[in-house]
Amino acid sequence: MEDFAHQTTDFEIAKNRKYYGLLWEQGCGKTRNAIKLAENHFREGRITACMVITTKGLVRNWSDIELPKHASIPYDYDVWPNRQVTNTRNLYYWMVNIDALLTDGYVKRIKEFMKTYPDFMTIIDESTVIKNPSAKRTRRAWRVGLLSKVRLIMTGLPTPHSPLDLYAQCKFLDINALGFKDFAAFKYRHADIVMVLLGQRAIPKIDGYKNLGELKEKLSKFTSIIRKEECLTLPPTQQRIFPVPLTREQRTYYNELRQEMITIIDNEVVDAANVISMINKCLQLCSGQIKLKDGKYLDVPTDRLDVLEELVEECPGQTIVWTAFVHNATAIGTRFGKRAILLPSGLNLDDRQDLLERFKSGDGKILVANPASAGHGLTLTNCSNAIHYSRSYNFEHRSQADARIHRIGQTNPCLYTDLCDPTTMEKNVIEVLLTRQGMSEFMLDRNFLRQMWDVKQEEYA
Repeated sequence: MEDFAHQTTDFEIAKNRKYYGLLWEQGCGKTRNAIKLAENHFREGRITACMVITTKGLVRNWSDIELPKHASIPYDYDVWPNRQVTNTRNLYYWMVNIDALLTDGYVKRIKEFMKTYPDFMTIIDESTVIKNPSAKRTRRAWRVGLLSKVRLIMTGLPTPHSPLDLYAQCKFLDINALGFKDFAAFKYRHADIVMVLLGQRAIPKIDGYKNLGELKEKLSKFTSIIRKEECLTLPPTQQRIFPVPLTREQRTYYNELRQEMITIIDNEVVDAANVISMINKCLQLCSGQIKLKDGKYLDVPTDRLDVLEELVEECPGQTIVWTAFVHNATAIGTRFGKRAILLPSGLNLDDRQDLLERFKSGDGKILVANPASAGHGLTLTNCSNAIHYSRSYNFEHRSQADARIHRIGQTNPCLYTDLCDPTTMEKNVIEVLLTRQGMSEFMLDRNFLRQMWDVKQEEYA
């Protein structure tokens, strides 16, 4: 990929700015160019250190992969909770897990850091981690931003749920970046609010969005937006829905739970306290599992494992299988045995990296992972086949997961397959994801053709 830090007008302007955003599609090299920008500010004497705030899974990605690969000047670094106290003549990086902002120890450490390196830059990698304006970690990130000499946000998906996600990210850069110091004013400018009666109370509800062209124009003044097709020559992608009808037992349990909000499976009562709980349990049933109140899991007869095995065997190379539910991964691991490498959430960073290296070296036919814990920062171009065994409504998780295989280094066409029963709520989940993708594409001025449901669906014989 070309070095955009030296070839785009956006970046020539950004070199002299105190704040800016890289809204680059996944796989376009945001981290590399963030490092180049930090080095430029260091050379010109604006900063002596760079604090990188990111997710737990990406902290070691910066220290172990990105910096050794892309840094062009000498540097020193530490990873939270470690931090050097003495000055260094090199550019100093401090990688901090976003969850550390919730701890009292962070406040003490950041004060020590600022005393040692008063001229520092702050980068928030995958900046949607601060999209909630009322969250404690968002407010602490804002305070760090106020004290930073240079500020940078970077994400390929700035609006994972709605355009309102932009407010907190942009306020970190500058309180007036979008022209509103107050979130309520921003919300009423860009969201249609209707009042809904709930008993004897009237509560506000978002019924759509407005003035998005105005919002995009403001965003363009301090952000760089780059799409894959503008800078990379990547193979094509194909998305398909592979229907897997529910078994008779699944259909019985599903209908009872949806209509009565209660069913009995293997003499165990499965009930839902509210609609959200009911939807989640119905989605679990569709994938062949259900979680009980005591934390145990029940297997529900399903044809999905048989279909998955056939699709994996059809693929000549390796496959990544994404599951939204924990017990799905266990069931897949049992079926595939040594052919599967499971990447559970909660692994320490060293064990996680070891499993990934095993898979990349060819050990295992499939990698089974959860988009919530493994959807960021991985490069899995050894795969060109991705199967979504189960899914949630979270578009950010879905988009990040799909980007793991279609990025720099991929030479084969990529196939994405959704296993689902189109007569259930699973179809609704996919439609919601498509709607959110369309909103994201609009905010980034991309031409998005909603073709998923128009693709001829393959029938399973």
